[in-house]
Amino acid sequence: MPLYHVTHHTRYRHSASATAAWQSLRLQPREEPAQHCEDFEFEIRPNPTDLTSRADVFGNQHHLFTLREPHSELAITSRSLVRRDEPRLPPPGSTPTLPMARAEVAAVIDNGSHFSLEQFLHASPYVPLLPAAAELAKGLNDGDPPAFEWLTALGARFGKEFKFDPKATTVSTPLAEVLTYRRGVCQDFAHAFISCVRQHGLPAAYVSGYLLTTPPPGKARLRAADASHAWVSVFIPGSGWIDYDPTNTCFVATGHIIVARGRDFSDVSPVTGLFTGGGLHTLSTAINVEPAEPEE
Repeated sequence: MPLYHVTHHTRYRHSASATAAWQSLRLQPREEPAQHCEDFEFEIRPNPTDLTSRADVFGNQHHLFTLREPHSELAITSRSLVRRDEPRLPPPGSTPTLPMARAEVAAVIDNGSHFSLEQFLHASPYVPLLPAAAELAKGLNDGDPPAFEWLTALGARFGKEFKFDPKATTVSTPLAEVLTYRRGVCQDFAHAFISCVRQHGLPAAYVSGYLLTTPPPGKARLRAADASHAWVSVFIPGSGWIDYDPTNTCFVATGHIIVARGRDFSDVSPVTGLFTGGGLHTLSTAINVEPAEPEE
């Protein structure tokens, strides 16, 4: 089980003095069956008036703080020590067919045994259920494939049709535009993938986190390893939530550090907030993920 140091720097610079700040942070890696956060700390300058923590509705650790002193710069640094195991994937052919999986999902929602799944089937602020997204799986349903194999095939098709291009979109680019030009970054790809999967009857969540910055010898460097990363999680009855990275066309492995889960980016933004005054604001980030000890 590899152990990683994760450092996330966020810096706001103001063109004039800001008199106060209110910030919402989701930076602490989650506790998961294949992941354990062994240590976590903040360094915030100037020192905030208060810093509180609570779990949000999705089980993410949510920190909030208030700063009530004039400042021209706000620096937030989080440091984590995370132990990550290899996630378990279902054996080939072991999952129900896609129609059976849809029926089982509907059944567990209807009988109230897993009602929270329903929120991951509907449209959300960043994920409209667009016909163009549903069309991404055209033809893949033929023959009623097992749900896991269907997800694998969708990922492979996605990798052929979409191009990673950091200059093609911004955080506010609508999903319809991403689907038209088939270019963008991890956030865009996750939203498009989620829209497709939800329209085919499987619950799909948005996952934010990090990638190992320097891969092990002999392994290719994954795209988007220098920033916060995003991928998707799909619920398959009998197997639970399975994480897939459409940006790198792969199932999530030990190099993916999970920070937060939600319906889309609006639920898991790493750093958001408000300032009083300050004029124009410039935001910069720097992230590093590196092994804390040699792997056996």
